Amino acid sequence: MLTVVGNVCSDLTRRTVANGDEVVSFWLRSNERRFDRETARWRDGRTLAVRVTCWRRLAATVRTSLAKGDPVIVNGRLHTSTYEAEGTVRAVPELEALAIGPNLSWCTASVTRLGRNNADGTAGGERKEVSAA
Repeated sequence: MLTVVGNVCSDLTRRTVANGDEVVSFWLRSNERRFDRETARWRDGRTLAVRVTCWRRLAATVRTSLAKGDPVIVNGRLHTSTYEAEGTVRAVPELEALAIGPNLSWCTASVTRLGRNNADGTAGGERKEVSAA
C-alpha cells in the first residue's frame, strides 16, 4: 500500500471494460519542496508522476468530484503497467486507487455520504450532508 499526496495534473478519462465496470484514470503529480534555512526560501526537489486508476464505485464518485488541478491524497496499490508505442515497450507507474480524498490543507470540501448501493449519488440509501471545511 502506498499513499501519495499531490495534484490531479490531467483531465479525467473514463472507460467501460468488457464486464461493464467503469474505470476512471488521471495523472497525479507530487512535488517535493524543502525549506532552505540558509537562504530562507523554498526549494523544489524531486517530482513523482503516477497514473491513478479508479474502478467501479470509486470511479463513479471520482468522476463527479475531481478535476484537473485539485489537491488530493490517494491510497492504493502501486504496480507497473506496460504498453507498446511506436514499436517500443514502455513502462508506466500506476496506482490502483482504493481511497481518494481532497487534501484539506489546500482546499475545502463538502461531503455527501452515499447509500450502500449508491455510486453516483442519485439512488440508493439515505444520504447525510456533512460539512468538512
